[in-house]
Amino acid sequence: MNEHISYAMRNGEATKAWLSFNVPSELLDWSHFAIEVLIYIGLGLAIAHAWRTFKSSGSPSALLTLLAALLYGLFMDILSYYTVENFWHGEFSIMLLFNKLPLYIVCLYPALIYHLIMTIRRYDFPKLTEAICTGFFGGFMYMIFDNFGPMAGWWIWETSDLTTLPYVSSVPLTSYAWFFLFTSAFTYINRTISWEWVENGERKLKIVIAHAIQPIATVFVGALLFIPHNLFAKSSPPYDMIPWDANIQMAAFVHVILFSLAGWLFLMKWRTPKYERDSLLMVFPFLYLTGLVYMYIAKLHLFFTGTNEGLSQGLSVGNLLVVFIAIAVSTTVLLMSHPVPKKK
Repeated sequence: MNEHISYAMRNGEATKAWLSFNVPSELLDWSHFAIEVLIYIGLGLAIAHAWRTFKSSGSPSALLTLLAALLYGLFMDILSYYTVENFWHGEFSIMLLFNKLPLYIVCLYPALIYHLIMTIRRYDFPKLTEAICTGFFGGFMYMIFDNFGPMAGWWIWETSDLTTLPYVSSVPLTSYAWFFLFTSAFTYINRTISWEWVENGERKLKIVIAHAIQPIATVFVGALLFIPHNLFAKSSPPYDMIPWDANIQMAAFVHVILFSLAGWLFLMKWRTPKYERDSLLMVFPFLYLTGLVYMYIAKLHLFFTGTNEGLSQGLSVGNLLVVFIAIAVSTTVLLMSHPVPKKK
């Protein structure tokens, strides 16, 4: 672990502080500051959209969704730092929690998940369908980020940790599965307490308490959804007691099947949204996709200079084909969700 701390953390004093700052020009790579700015803009746009939705509808549901995503992100990352410990972040301009947690990661959850949920909500799907389709859309959006981060030194994976197996090139399949399954779980729970309970006029205290425990509930439900993968991966107790050998290929196959079924569900349930194109809601997904595409182009040489172990300059290199497919699918879903208005 100390090796990874020294890799990711160059500011020794920051390991003693809850909050610390680094000069952007002194970060490991220019892309560190670029992704920070991009995510902060995304959070600002999410706040603007949630506030506009509140003013136009009178319902606080969008604002509650944004707050719930923030609380979930904080809980999820802090929990992972002190339990799983299979990755470590690099240093960014603003660091929290003794130099472990970059502020932009805290902002990533509300910035990304809010836009995912509000985009799929435009279809008025039933609750379970909405949750699965949001997880599917989010899975592809996150794949782009997940493949670029290690390349640029945003974080490093502990490749010997069993919880990260198997790898798709240099990204753990469990990372893909985690964002897909946990985002689906979060969306389902949030639809209940931030939208249905508000619409039904449930007591405010009940809604407040539910939001306080929603991060825990999301992790619990997400862990249950991970059971089919763990039955074959046997990466942690009690699954290591199962009377058959670990089969990483079978574990990967389970995820592929589940993710494919989610995509099939979206295709079968897809219909033209009845709402007009929401330009404000489209801004961040567009910036996110174009920003990461630009970064990939700027770092394209890393894909061709890596070693046989998938490393370039000591950093993991992602899968270019996976990234291309993820960009294409994410862009398609975004455009399908905001069709061009028909001329009257």
